[in-house]
Amino acid sequence: MTGYRPRRPTSGPSAFDLAERDAFAALSAASLDTVRTNAETWRNGLSAFIALVTTGVVIKGRDTTSALPPEWRAVVTVLIGGGLLAAIIGLWQALAAQAGTRPRATTLSAVHSRYGSVAAYRVALAAVAGARVRRAAQQLVAVALALLLAGIVVTWWAPAEEPNEKPVYIKVSHTGGSACGTLNSADGGRIRLKSPGRHEPVVVPLTAVTNLKVVKSCG
Repeated sequence: MTGYRPRRPTSGPSAFDLAERDAFAALSAASLDTVRTNAETWRNGLSAFIALVTTGVVIKGRDTTSALPPEWRAVVTVLIGGGLLAAIIGLWQALAAQAGTRPRATTLSAVHSRYGSVAAYRVALAAVAGARVRRAAQQLVAVALALLLAGIVVTWWAPAEEPNEKPVYIKVSHTGGSACGTLNSADGGRIRLKSPGRHEPVVVPLTAVTNLKVVKSCG
């Protein structure tokens, strides 16, 4: 079996090929710095976004949810809390992309063994940082916005909690004694009270009333 014998190229690389090679080398060399600059921009934007949302939640959150029923309040808490958590994780990813990989001992021989060249090593680092920026910018921020908007919409449309008001009792002192109960009506010169334990209302003429007092109970 005859071995393979390499052949010399018929012509050298053209000026266009050399220019493309140099342009790609410059692009590869700048890729890591470009990605980390983008990560810094996302980090600053996410930091401002989290600060703004957190301030709004702290200032208005309790007032907004205090009138909601407990089950709706839990839904709003999960949505807004999940949105903030997603935004914080996105901020962490942006910080990791900007700061770079975990520092560890790396030798030139190890770089050559795994990547082939220092330029390829820089491109690999840029790819890892770019993936983190995409996770922070495109995915986690989108999830955070969706959850926060859903939480706001729920606060708009959730029913208000029904007030649990205790009845107001009135104690009426009159010439014939006293009566206590909730006020049914006060017209025609008479006060009508619904006393606890009685089906028919107690009727007291206004002319006989000597004192009116609001009490917590008729006991």
